[in-house]
Amino acid sequence: MTCKLAIVGTGGIAAFHVKAIEWLNQFESRDIKVVAAVNRTAESNRRAQDTFNILHTYQNIDQMVDTEKPDGILVAVSAENLYMVVSQLIPYGIPLLIEKPPGLTLSEGYNLVKLSEEYGTKVMIGLNRRFYSVVQKAKLLIAEKGGLIGMRMDGFERYRPYRESGFPEFKLENLLILNSIHCIDLIRYYIGDIRNVVSFSNLREDEPYNHRYAALIMSDNNVPVTYQAYFHSIGNWNYELYFEDGKISFNNLEEPVLHLRGEEPLKIEADTIDKEVKPGFVAQMVYFIERVVHGNDINFLNSISDGIKTLELVEKIAGTYIDSGKC
Repeated sequence: MTCKLAIVGTGGIAAFHVKAIEWLNQFESRDIKVVAAVNRTAESNRRAQDTFNILHTYQNIDQMVDTEKPDGILVAVSAENLYMVVSQLIPYGIPLLIEKPPGLTLSEGYNLVKLSEEYGTKVMIGLNRRFYSVVQKAKLLIAEKGGLIGMRMDGFERYRPYRESGFPEFKLENLLILNSIHCIDLIRYYIGDIRNVVSFSNLREDEPYNHRYAALIMSDNNVPVTYQAYFHSIGNWNYELYFEDGKISFNNLEEPVLHLRGEEPLKIEADTIDKEVKPGFVAQMVYFIERVVHGNDINFLNSISDGIKTLELVEKIAGTYIDSGKC
C-alpha cells in the first residue's frame, strides 16, 4: 500500500526520517513517498529539493495540504515553533508524527490534546528511544525475569560545553524539556504510570537557570526510580534496570550490558537496522505508518494524550508542576 507523507520543516532531524523511509523502501520493499515539504523560506525549500529530492515544496501549510492531500505529516520544526504548527495542522484530521516536546509547557500540551480530541486527529510524538531495539530486548528480558524491582536514571546534560559553544539562551534555559525529556520518557516507558514524585531542584546563585535535579519516583505498580541530573558536573545519560538476581546497565542510552548473579556480563547487541540508520527511527516510522496512519487504534504508543504524562513528570521533577485537575 502506497503511503504519501509530507514533511513540515526539513532541518536536521528530518534527515533521519528520510533515511528511515529510504531504508524501508529499499530493504523491505515498502512504497512510502515523501510527496511534499513545507519550509518558511525559499532557500530551505531548495535545500529540501536538492538534499532529499522532494519535488513539491511550499511555504504555506494550508496550500500544501489542500494540493497534496498526504496520508500523514511529519512535523520536524524547531521546538519554539512546534506548538503553533501542530495547532494549525490538527484541524485537517491528518495523522501527525511530531517532534518532542508536545508543547513547552503543560498548558500548551493540554491545548494540543484537547484540539486533537476535538478534531479526531491522531498525533504521535517522536520519542524514538522507546523504539530502540536494545530497549525492546531489555523489556523482554525484564519480563522474563519477573519484572522490575527498581530503576536508576542519570540525566546529566553537557551544559557548560553547550554554553561555551554559543548555544542559544532559549535552549540552555529549557534543556530539561527539550533534551532530557528522552530520559524522563524512558522512565515512564519502563515503569508505567506514575503515582508519586518527591523532587528537589534549585538555582545556583551565579547561574540564571535551574540545573540541579534529584527525584524519587514511584509507579502505580510500586516500582521506585531514582533520578538525578547535575548539569555543572561531569556525567552523561545512563541508567540501570534492576530485577531479581540481576540488572541491565545502559552506559549510554544505546549500549546495554546484562549482569546476572554468578555469570559474566553480556552485551546486548542492537539490531542491524539500528546500526545502519539512527537508532529507533525505522521502527518508529513503521509504527507510525501501520498503527497511526493506516490503523484504527486510538490508543497507540507515544500518542499525545500519553505524552502529556511525560510532560507532567518533567514539570514535577523541575518543581514547576501545578495540579490543574487534568490528566
